[in-house]
Order: sequence, then C-alpha cells, then structure tokens
Amino acid sequence: MRTAIIFAALFLTAVSPALAQTPTGSASSSTLGAATLGVGRLVATAEKDVKDGALLSSSDHGAVLSATPYDSQVLGVVSRDAAIVINSGSSTPDDLPVISYGQVYMLVSTKSGAIKKGDLLTTSTIPGVGVKATKSGYVLGTALEDYDSSDPEAVEKIAIDLNLHYFNSKSPFPGSLTDIFKIAILPTKEGPNAIFKYIVAALVAIGSLVLGFMTFGRTAAKGVEALGRNPAASRIIHLGIVLNVTIVVTIVLAGLTVAFLILRL
Repeated sequence: MRTAIIFAALFLTAVSPALAQTPTGSASSSTLGAATLGVGRLVATAEKDVKDGALLSSSDHGAVLSATPYDSQVLGVVSRDAAIVINSGSSTPDDLPVISYGQVYMLVSTKSGAIKKGDLLTTSTIPGVGVKATKSGYVLGTALEDYDSSDPEAVEKIAIDLNLHYFNSKSPFPGSLTDIFKIAILPTKEGPNAIFKYIVAALVAIGSLVLGFMTFGRTAAKGVEALGRNPAASRIIHLGIVLNVTIVVTIVLAGLTVAFLILRL
C-alpha cells in the first residue's frame, strides 16, 4: 500500500508541471491540459535557440529544424514540458525532448492556407514550422483547433494530434499499387515494420492480379477451343466462360481487399 502511494505521488509530481505550463498562443481551454501530455525522447541537435513546438528532422548532421515540405525524415515536435522524458543515458545538456506521437503544441503558419480543426498538417519551407497539408505526402497529424492569420509568415502554437504517416489525397482507394511502391522506397523514421507492411500489401495485390490474368487466359483459350469443337453447345460454353470470368474478378478483388486490410492494420 505504501509503495502504491509513493508511486502515485511521483507520477503526479512528473505530470503536474506539464499541466501547469501552457504555451502562449490561441489554444482553446479544452485542449490546454491534454496537449502538453506526452512522452518525449532526448534528441541530439546542433541547432541553437530552438523554440518549443518546433519540428525537427533527421539529417546526416544530426537533428535539424524541418525545412522540407512533406518531409519523411521528420522526428517530431520539441516539447520541453513533456510529462515524461526518456533519457538514453548518453545525452548532453544540449539535447532536446522530442514527442513523436500524441497530443502536443506545434508551431504553425498559414502559408498553405487557414487551418481548421481536423485539417492534416505537414512540414514546410519555414524552418521548424508546420502548415496545412494540401496534397499527398508525409503528414504530421491533425489540428485540434483553428488558426488563421492574414500574415503567412506569422507563427503561432496550436494543439495537434501528432501521428506521423503517409497520406494519399487523390485515390479513393487507399493503398493503390503506385502509392504502395512509393511508400516502400520512401526513407522514413518509422522503422522496418511499416515498410514491410507496404511491401507485403504490394506483393498480395500483384499476386492476385497475376493469378487472375493467368486464370482468365486459360479460361478464354479453353472456351474458344470448346466452341470450335461443339458449336451446338455454345450457350452452355458461354455460361461457363462467364462463370470463370466471375471467379477471376473475385480473385482479383479478394487480393486487393487483403492488401487494403494489411495497410489498415
């Protein structure tokens, strides 16, 4: 019992500063407490005077302020008031706590348009600042509140639901073969599991298409041969061809469905 009480006290001590510190900005009161809660990890960077809410990306020279639109190398958002910070043991005083998942405050601009609650956000050409995503690419997550400014260079903090992932805005069927291939070769910091998922989905989709075309080719050849030998039974032969084509379509659709489900896992 005593151990449980001590643990609870330590937890409240760690979380209370995060709840008490709220960044300046236009954040609504409904998101103030939740947005500062998250688990950060210390990241080494040579950047100086990095603001809270800035976006960092991986580079050959360590972590740098994100300055590439739809950057697949983005690491996350700097949050010095993260409730928990993971220390690897080899950190230095210059390392910054970075959150890669959860609710956090992030610096944004209206350079790509006004931001509405629920809009997807991405990196921009403004170092460390996010903007509204307007096309397919690597995105950061969704806005939890509105932000608008007549000055596209103005920067403000808003609360966002951080979830780094690739977003396809064009295809009504997420995970088309083209997007699967593009994502499979896209260098990201998600690790091999995500890339493996896209590769498996692509192999399943391609396999179903190949199997379907092979089956259709055999069916068509046999149907033509049967018609040549027995023209009187053309109706039955046509019915058999239609049935086989239906099976082929079912095989292809089943493969695409499985690929879609793999992508959604």
